[in-house]
Amino acid sequence: MASNLRLGALFEVKDRWVAITGAGEIPSKENNWLNVDILLSGSGIGRMLARGCTVNGANTILIDVNERSLEETKTELQGLSRSEDLSPTSVVTIHGDLSSEAGVTAVVAAIKSIRGSLDALIHCAAVRYMNEVTYKPGGSLGDLEDATMSAPYQGWEQTFRLNVLAPYYLTAGLVRLLGTAAAKGDGRGCVLMLSSPASVHNHQFVPCYQTSKAAVDHLVRIMAAEFADYYIRVNGISPGIVPSGMTTTDANSNLHLAAEAPAGRAGNEDDMVGTMLWLISKAGAFMDGKVVRVEGGRLLILRGATCHSG
Repeated sequence: MASNLRLGALFEVKDRWVAITGAGEIPSKENNWLNVDILLSGSGIGRMLARGCTVNGANTILIDVNERSLEETKTELQGLSRSEDLSPTSVVTIHGDLSSEAGVTAVVAAIKSIRGSLDALIHCAAVRYMNEVTYKPGGSLGDLEDATMSAPYQGWEQTFRLNVLAPYYLTAGLVRLLGTAAAKGDGRGCVLMLSSPASVHNHQFVPCYQTSKAAVDHLVRIMAAEFADYYIRVNGISPGIVPSGMTTTDANSNLHLAAEAPAGRAGNEDDMVGTMLWLISKAGAFMDGKVVRVEGGRLLILRGATCHSG
């Protein structure tokens, strides 16, 4: 008998509890910066993963700063469960701002109040500030200065608070819950951080975002090493161009570049959910401290401007 090799045995996540940050709709851009992209799931990756959890029988804890959109996503997941004739799953929403220490502390407390263990923690909430001025080769030193200085100082601070500090402190605050689940085996008690191919290439100059995602890559490694004693696995998913709050259909989007990758298309829900299910289930239980690049080969065509670390 080789029943242990069947898909159902390897990728089973039914009845597990998965917390996903940035799991509401994409909110309006309520900020003072023109060139900022907010990834709070919506039609993006976080919501894709929440849908994937629901249709595979996992319970979800959705965390977002936009309260109204959280309820909309909850309604969608509950409707999806009914329409697919699935076993009922629990969908819990937590309204919280992960860009502040107080906000992270409040979310940790809220999760601890409802759960004594947590099978997976997925960090999707992120922000990307774009330089308002782009330097073009052949420009003057003044042009270079203007472009480099146009990365907003407050943008750096906001980016690192949400993209780096929030995953660190939220994971640290929930380590007991993760450790309790990890002791049960089969891939439970794991953490997924969302990185980006931008963390290892310099094809574009988006310094706030690129350096924050490079920090996420290393955070995956150092936290996996720190948690090794309890085998609380920490891995990263590095999606390529996938429709989201950061990759929209407007004129400033990178979406049109997707066709240039070897895959010839943008990433989709199947790509993201398939990778997640692998990493949070028994199938991925031997994966730890790795950043998985799921980008349709995009880094291959950027190889002339790609770092080889990460």
